[in-house]
Amino acid sequence: MEQSLPDSSKERRDAPPGLAEHVSTRINYSLRFTGWPTISQIVAVAVATAVYTVLSWIAVISLPAAYAGVSTVFLAIGFGVAFSLWFGGWGFVIGYIGNFVGAGLMAGFPLLVAAPFGVSDIIQLGLPMLLYRLFAARFGVSPIGKDVYTLRGFIFFLLCAVLPNNIIGGLYGNFILVALAGNNPHLFMLNWFIWVLSNVVVTIVIGSILLSTLGPIVERFGLTIRDALR
Repeated sequence: MEQSLPDSSKERRDAPPGLAEHVSTRINYSLRFTGWPTISQIVAVAVATAVYTVLSWIAVISLPAAYAGVSTVFLAIGFGVAFSLWFGGWGFVIGYIGNFVGAGLMAGFPLLVAAPFGVSDIIQLGLPMLLYRLFAARFGVSPIGKDVYTLRGFIFFLLCAVLPNNIIGGLYGNFILVALAGNNPHLFMLNWFIWVLSNVVVTIVIGSILLSTLGPIVERFGLTIRDALR
């Protein structure tokens, strides 16, 4: 009697999310609120926040630009953009705490300066996350940037996670430093240019490496936030 062969396509569909073949193509990322994260996801977000805070502090105090609060090489931003794509709405939290505490309070800014200054990294990390969650699927790219080294993925990365967030965040951040920290307004454009140029280069180099190499691993272990907070 002939025996029917197992349906391999059914096996792939029934496989656990972390083990299924080409799992990334079947995971939907959105901005819906579907509950709170798991313990492992909370730990991952906490670690990312700590890393971003420490890197922000090191960059500002060790590689300062013409005035306080601006780093010539802000290495943290490359990590921050990757964190924001992986962890969804928690990217706002990571960005704000990292800049408010790391580049603000720990760098010597008073609370009334550090608090609004922290918003600059809500822009720099939050905007890429929003743009990816809203438009990545429509343009056929990975919503967590794993395909950044493809032509379409890289162009999308530039337009959504490299240029607009750093340009707008740099304008806001430098405005706060001039308005509240007493920095020289005549150096505004110079420091804005340094901020944007440095962040663009770091995001392209470090951010793309993290997204392409660690992104699949973070996703496979179920640590990425698939909706707004979970």
